[in-house]
Amino acid sequence: MPSKDYHQAHKAKARAYYHANKERIAARNKAYYRANREEIAARAKVYRQANKAKAKAYYQANKERIAARAKVYRQANRERLTARSRAYYRSNRERLTARARSRYRAGRRMFFAP
Repeated sequence: MPSKDYHQAHKAKARAYYHANKERIAARNKAYYRANREEIAARAKVYRQANKAKAKAYYQANKERIAARAKVYRQANRERLTARSRAYYRSNRERLTARARSRYRAGRRMFFAP
């Protein structure tokens, strides 16, 4: 059985290789994802469906950390998120307006019954 020193040396060598080839590895991974997007999405969907409780438990355990990270992302990418939101609203205006109208009418029926 290999010694602990061997494992430490291998770990250091792998880390050095990764840092030396980071861009090439990232490009290869992105190309693989683009070529196999549907297959990867299907596998992820199966995993999410099978591990709903696990995901919920992780979110509950790390809620503050996730919220803080999301806030930092929103602040750093405010312009991009605003542009995406505007484009989504423009392309889905009728559907969003109909949904808001039905919610408004449902609320009015709750308070002003005929």
